[in-house]
Amino acid sequence: MELTQLLQFKTIAECKTMTEAAERLHISQPALSVGLKKLEVELGVRLFERQKNRIVLNQAGELALTHAGAVLGRAEEMKNAFRQYAEENNAVFLGFCDPGPMRFSVPLLQQAYPDLNLSAEVAVDDGCMLSDLLSKKYDAVISLKKLEHKEVVSIPFAKEALMLSIPEGDPLAQKTSICLRDFQNREFAAYCIYGAFEREIKKFLDWLFSLPKVTIYTDYFVFRQMLEHKKVLSFTTRLVQLYRNDGKREVVPLEDDGVSAIYWLSYFKKEERRLAPLLSWQRNNALLLLGTENLQL
Repeated sequence: MELTQLLQFKTIAECKTMTEAAERLHISQPALSVGLKKLEVELGVRLFERQKNRIVLNQAGELALTHAGAVLGRAEEMKNAFRQYAEENNAVFLGFCDPGPMRFSVPLLQQAYPDLNLSAEVAVDDGCMLSDLLSKKYDAVISLKKLEHKEVVSIPFAKEALMLSIPEGDPLAQKTSICLRDFQNREFAAYCIYGAFEREIKKFLDWLFSLPKVTIYTDYFVFRQMLEHKKVLSFTTRLVQLYRNDGKREVVPLEDDGVSAIYWLSYFKKEERRLAPLLSWQRNNALLLLGTENLQL
């Protein structure tokens, strides 16, 4: 049993609909349904009664909600204790709106500053990044929105962009860039992503997923096996392709509109000294992160 399962269960109980709960948690409704089913299997009971247009807790669900609230409360107490410890020991706790920039940057940052006491996580609700920063839940946050506050500094952190992943030998692999709308009749395979970047490029993804020859995978292992055995066009992103190996493929930028976004690093100006390693690392790696040495937006 995981804290994420309990948080999802608690959110469903509060929202009373799977749709609203999925929107609040920023995950897909099928993924939320799977999480709830796993929890019910672990506990050996059903937790909700399905009614027209909503679901309500049954007696077992009410009992489970009491325990879930207690467990989540203790977990938050533990986080608060370690936040205080971090402040006292000059540690840095980062909150990311997406796993992509976290998986790419945190290992490199830790490698550059091995003595830095660094922790990071993907925020549960990327719509609350400013409030998470103001409440000192995080020392700095990486989001797709520039945070507006008189005491907060926001600087461009990294550029993300959807890119075409092309098998060896395909004529498209020789191109330096591609407009996908010119190749709508090709066969595509896409690993379904969830998160802030996915929502940022939703208009393009809606068009892409409406094409007749697009297969969407939700299991990365199955997706990876498919890439090894089938010469099909696929997708990665600018940051993901720097740390994830999808096999012998060429990665080509897309010319289409609405396929890129900028991540912003936000922090309290008064914390600049404590965050010096992070800020120095970002400046020194601006060319890798942003594709330019100095991006002013």
